Amino acid sequence: MTPRQRRRGLMACIAATVTVTVTMGLTMPFLGIWLENQGVPIWLNGLNAAVQMMAILFLVPVAPGIIKRQGLLRVIAIGGAGMLITIALLPVFPNVWIWFPLRFLLGFFSEMLFTAGDIWLNQLAEEKRRGRTLATAAVFQHGGFAVGPLAIGFLGTDSWLAIYVGLAVIAAGLTFLIAGRGTTLAITGDHRARLLHFIRAAPVLMVAAFMFGLIDESVLALLVVYGMRKGLDEAAAGLLLASFIGGAVLGQFPVGWLADRIDRTKVIAGCIAVALVTLLVLPFVTGNPLLSVVVMGLMGASIGSTYTVALAMMGERFRGGGLVGITTCFMFLWASGSFIAPALSGGAMALVGPDGMPFVAAFLSALFLAILVREIRGARKAPGALARDAGS
Repeated sequence: MTPRQRRRGLMACIAATVTVTVTMGLTMPFLGIWLENQGVPIWLNGLNAAVQMMAILFLVPVAPGIIKRQGLLRVIAIGGAGMLITIALLPVFPNVWIWFPLRFLLGFFSEMLFTAGDIWLNQLAEEKRRGRTLATAAVFQHGGFAVGPLAIGFLGTDSWLAIYVGLAVIAAGLTFLIAGRGTTLAITGDHRARLLHFIRAAPVLMVAAFMFGLIDESVLALLVVYGMRKGLDEAAAGLLLASFIGGAVLGQFPVGWLADRIDRTKVIAGCIAVALVTLLVLPFVTGNPLLSVVVMGLMGASIGSTYTVALAMMGERFRGGGLVGITTCFMFLWASGSFIAPALSGGAMALVGPDGMPFVAAFLSALFLAILVREIRGARKAPGALARDAGS
């Protein structure tokens, strides 16, 4: 692949995957607020949102076969078209019960696109720059999450205008796929999502997926609620979330640079160590605006970069069908962790007060860090343990 083809492919792939983060950043808050304003019970509102995430769990059995048969570019196009259609149908059928199947399909199509996009990114990235290439994509992807809140902030939720603006942004992003033609590689070898196989072949990556979902969503799901229960007003609590997301964006480049220079397992361990410290410190600094912004920024940078480095590790070790299989399994475990996390952090807050949220996330971080340290020590004793796997 020529450098020009690689650049075209990266531009197309990043634009396409950003449409997913725009979709998530827009639909989750907008639809939740709309249902709340319609008097829908909070439990039903939450269940409606959960269906969108639950769809990802059903993707694993079918995604590898679809990607193998149709190719990455066509799967991304199908996923994008499915997203556009399901979002467009939401205002046509403004009913919570009809939204259950629509949001399931929205989650399915968006994750199908994102999974194929992650595989494509790893195909395009050169090994010597893999960390930095994936970090660049992650910056734009995290930025996509901000489109939804911005659209809602400017346009409100009294009309469907924010949804229509979101549709226009998504459609514009998908037009870049034209530039990506001829930049995907053929999928060869065993492409199945063999979860037990990959748990044995790449235990750190599989644990990283599940723990990242748990830790990230434990914080994000209830961070604003946590701030308000700690005595902050709505604006100050929102600043905690903004600082977390800002840190996740700004932290990508330095961590991606590190991931191209030292062992990536050690980089993930360093990220989780920083996350652990910030989670333990958070309860003591929420009353100080400056300190809380710094702590939340570091937390966002460390947690947000974990996914990027793990993705780079997959591209380093696996190729062809193996990359399809492990990426799909990674997404499944990430979604499983994300699905469980809000109940864990919410239950902890109910039992011991608001500080239960960061302490649960800190406990999970400590557990993950212990697993990583054990792996690093084991790799020192057996230098070949982390050798490249062709992934067939």
